[in-house]
Amino acid sequence: MKRLTFLTALLLTAAAGRAETFEVGLRGTYTVSAPKDWTITSQAEEDSGLALTMTAPASVNASGIINLTFVPKDEPVTKEQVKDAVLALGQKFADQSVEKKETLRDFPVSQGYGYYCVFTDASLVGQPTKKDSFKVVAVGIIRINDDLLATVGISCDDEKGPDFTALMAAVSAASFSPKK
Repeated sequence: MKRLTFLTALLLTAAAGRAETFEVGLRGTYTVSAPKDWTITSQAEEDSGLALTMTAPASVNASGIINLTFVPKDEPVTKEQVKDAVLALGQKFADQSVEKKETLRDFPVSQGYGYYCVFTDASLVGQPTKKDSFKVVAVGIIRINDDLLATVGISCDDEKGPDFTALMAAVSAASFSPKK
């Protein structure tokens, strides 16, 4: 079993690009490894956090967004609030999806906890791939710690495909280091 776990970790490391670290205001740093050959850009959100966009090479129809948001010190976020917020995000996609409802899944993260939902666009099932028109969307929220939330969006063409797997691995392995 240990050998299988080691081989899985080795494969995921080989599939990931180099780790990039971003300053998250005065709170600390966030480190994430985009999939191999992808790029990450960042944009500071005025006093509220940082938006990271993972962009695929031209031959890949997928993208990922991580929006890091500061949590006010006097407003801690509970598991129930995170679940409710993910379900609310999912409502925007459910009606036009194959699934027709929001189904919470646990986000396998290295820090904190989180939940996400996956939706398949019913109008695109069976259609050929069209650049920047995604058949699958996953939306979720990760409570990294008392100070920081990550709202995540993953768009691709196949939930079981390598792009979805690579983006989930990148988000799951990302880490936050608070300032000391």
